[in-house]
Amino acid sequence: MHPGSDWPIEPHSVEYRFLQIRSTCSIPYEPQTMRKRLLDSTYRPSSLVTPACTELPSGLRVITDTVPYARTVALGVWVECGSRHDTSAGIAHMLEHVLFRRSRRTSGMARSRRVEELGAYLNASTSKELTCYDVRGLAEHLEQLTDILFELVFAPAFTPRDVEKERAIIAEEIRSYEDDPEEVVCDALDELLFGSHPLAHPIAGTLDSVAQITTSDLEAFHRTWYVGSRCAVIASGPIEHHALVEIVERALERWSVPSGIRPMSSTPPRRRSPQRRILARTFQQAHCALGIRVAGAQHPSRHALAVLNVLWGDSSSCRLYRRVREQRALAYNVYSTLQLWSDCGELTIYAGTHPNRVSATLDAITDEIARLGTAAPTAAEFRRAQQQLRASLVMSTESLSARMHALARMVLEEKRLEPIEAGIESIENTTLEQVQSLAASISDPSQWSVVVCQ
Repeated sequence: MHPGSDWPIEPHSVEYRFLQIRSTCSIPYEPQTMRKRLLDSTYRPSSLVTPACTELPSGLRVITDTVPYARTVALGVWVECGSRHDTSAGIAHMLEHVLFRRSRRTSGMARSRRVEELGAYLNASTSKELTCYDVRGLAEHLEQLTDILFELVFAPAFTPRDVEKERAIIAEEIRSYEDDPEEVVCDALDELLFGSHPLAHPIAGTLDSVAQITTSDLEAFHRTWYVGSRCAVIASGPIEHHALVEIVERALERWSVPSGIRPMSSTPPRRRSPQRRILARTFQQAHCALGIRVAGAQHPSRHALAVLNVLWGDSSSCRLYRRVREQRALAYNVYSTLQLWSDCGELTIYAGTHPNRVSATLDAITDEIARLGTAAPTAAEFRRAQQQLRASLVMSTESLSARMHALARMVLEEKRLEPIEAGIESIENTTLEQVQSLAASISDPSQWSVVVCQ
């Protein structure tokens, strides 16, 4: 994420943890007030309208989610490029930073003033598979906001001075992650699960890899990936699709966006044998992370995985929280997260505990893993998790930014286009038997990789 951007969700909050699910379902979690609707178990979305999509001659796709009652718009330029496409670890993330410095026409400071004069908010983020440049503002300013994004994304002016400034900033960002024990153990766990595959690399790279990225490297990376056929313009708000298409066509011509070549499929990581690693670091607690590979965002089991994750480790009544924290008082913070990419996924457990209680904590967690096979999820657990996940998805449909991000994951990672609200129906149609089958498939503790930092 661009360090100077407006971002309302605080790290380690409940909202931040739910967003770590990433592309588990079609819609990310964002809290809203919907008590009246949530009390009505028969609530259904008022409409199931498939967003409009047009592919322009350059290969760039324009996707519009029309929300007629809104007065603002969430607009993003999405690039099918993330850290798994890095030529040097961290280059996709570094490019995102450098683009904010200046364009061929204006400085980053002048751009910021222009955005603020429109009352808008500009943001950016890099993930394992995607890079997003998005803006939220009044719908009446749609053409100006589109022009700002296209200038930012497609008309950069790379200078060695700017690159060195961002290199220093990113180095501090990496050091901040190295001071965060959860980041440290989860990055190490990714290395065990994915080996030398780029999915194992931290999105920001390492101090050594970032130090070696040159201005020429960034220019070449931008030429390769930031082209029409690898990008999509996605908007949610009171927008007519044909109007946005016309605006984008004018922006394409104004900024001379090249067509490029349709990206080839990424190579999926190979399966690795479970491993264990002990890290020696100076923290007040010991930190444990356990992980196992699961199916990806395009697999039919993704919704059942999301329900299983909630009932097992991502709610206050979940098994991990109840057994490890409430009953045995071994940890203050214990939870599971589910991360799904286009072709694979990862289910992770984290717990922080006293160094003298590491063995007891790991035993408690592995007991819970085994219980997934010997004591399958019950109907009551299933209903609670299903309703909690369903409610969070319903809430998120009232956020334009959440809808825009959901569309991007749907189109660019899940490779499908359907009504945003269809994810809610998919959760409702998930069965207890599907969840129990998935639970049994991951219930062997010896198949989980483990990292302990103490």
